[in-house]
Amino acid sequence: MQPSSVTLTEMLDARERRAREQSAMLASADDSCCLVSLSLNIAGDVKRTAKTRLLFDRGLAVFDALGFPEINRRITDAKTGTEALILIQADAAKVKEATERIEDAFPAARLYDFDVLTFRGEKLSRRTPRKCLICGGPAADCARSRAHGLDAVKAATEALLDDFCADTLACTAHFALERELMTTPKPGLVDRNNNGAHADMDVPLFLRSAASLVPYFRTAVLSGLQSGSMAQLREAGLSAERAMFAATNGVNTHKGMIYSMGLLLYGMGKALRFGGDAVDHAAALAKTDAEERLLNALAETGTNGAKVYRDHGARGAVGEAADGFFHARYCADRLKAHEGTENPGALALVDVMVVLEDVNLLHRGGEDGLRFARENALRIAMLPEDERIDALRALDREMIVRNLSPGGAADMLALGFLLDAWRTLSKDLWEVGV
Repeated sequence: MQPSSVTLTEMLDARERRAREQSAMLASADDSCCLVSLSLNIAGDVKRTAKTRLLFDRGLAVFDALGFPEINRRITDAKTGTEALILIQADAAKVKEATERIEDAFPAARLYDFDVLTFRGEKLSRRTPRKCLICGGPAADCARSRAHGLDAVKAATEALLDDFCADTLACTAHFALERELMTTPKPGLVDRNNNGAHADMDVPLFLRSAASLVPYFRTAVLSGLQSGSMAQLREAGLSAERAMFAATNGVNTHKGMIYSMGLLLYGMGKALRFGGDAVDHAAALAKTDAEERLLNALAETGTNGAKVYRDHGARGAVGEAADGFFHARYCADRLKAHEGTENPGALALVDVMVVLEDVNLLHRGGEDGLRFARENALRIAMLPEDERIDALRALDREMIVRNLSPGGAADMLALGFLLDAWRTLSKDLWEVGV
């Protein structure tokens, strides 16, 4: 989506159109009804961007979660801004109290403008005045006196939007790691049933590790919003590794995710700011030093990934990223294909095990170990759906005995969960309707 500037005439026309729509929706209302209007207070002549739409969607979701009985709604998504009109059956004063709490819920919620109109069209006022984005004083006073200037208000608005997007996507990534961890059964991997082929890992350890990475995930998104460099992201990633090792007492739980998930979050941040495809942005950044990383791996002696690359040519997370995250995208597609089943994560894991050259399996079992896992995953994928989970449990027992763990497939599942969530978050961001 390319943000567009709006003129004063266009804004006045939008205001008149909104008033007409409000009147039309209230025409059939009685004293048990009220009308809620949601829009955003965005300074400047660009009113609608991917970032504002993400914030709008959150506000609408929070309002919907209040559960007021709905009669009708209308969404307008134009360059003058995204707006919602919702006719509900509820007491207007109580609805106004609820929407005011939403407006004060988190920093960027300051940009929400929830109007509540009675069935007669009377707009209710806030109990407490709005605070200025710059100084925290009464917003109306600062606006009348133009105390801070448009540029300062625009900068404060953008900072709130950036922080909101970074927080939202960091939490989404954290949840993706937790969803992968809790997917059960996962053959040879830590899950809710057992610790798989890992004597030094368990669920609490992974939970601590995932929580330690949230600040880094936030930094990765902000780096994308600012079109940062690979060197900057790498430096942040090294700091995240130290935080992870501190949380796990030196156990490597998520090192691959620091690299891969950090890149994807960077790509999502860049897509929100500049448009384009998030995964393409991530892959482009990875390519800037992928060959250098792989050449360095040939000379390294201390990492399992480097040894597997030298012995088997498997390029691991670096190759996956540089090649456009093919298997992560595939896993997200398989999650969608298995949507509605009892265990879509476990079924998608099987699918990706069939096709992935898993570095972890090559490290633990060589070509024979990889072949064993792939052949059994293919066998399970071809079973009737209701038989696959029991077959996975049996494969789990066998892989534990063989000390095999498809950690690469687990990473693809976590990335798949993230990409699936991103597709849901971004579904409305790129096209402006009327």
